[in-house]
Amino acid sequence: MCNRSGGLIARAIEEEGIPTVIAMMYKEMAEKVRPPRVAFVRFPFGRPLGEPGKPDQHRVVIEDALRILETATGPTIVALPYRWRREDYARIRRDRAPNGAGRR
Repeated sequence: MCNRSGGLIARAIEEEGIPTVIAMMYKEMAEKVRPPRVAFVRFPFGRPLGEPGKPDQHRVVIEDALRILETATGPTIVALPYRWRREDYARIRRDRAPNGAGRR
């Protein structure tokens, strides 16, 4: 699904009272379409959760996106700190966690 369609669908779902968050790779489109909550990732188009075949990467991105639902008080774009094929996602999460206690 393209960034524009995903953003518009998220907005429509949110209008029905269901909170949403969407992972997007195109920040300018997020600013234009204005979905309620965006997890912005610096990944290639078509790979919003990370590299194929790397479920640990996917899990980290999904958990971080869901965390936006817990913490956002209004429409927001949150840039996740991961880069394509360069990161140890679990290490970054541990380093960012309070008292070094990373979640799995």
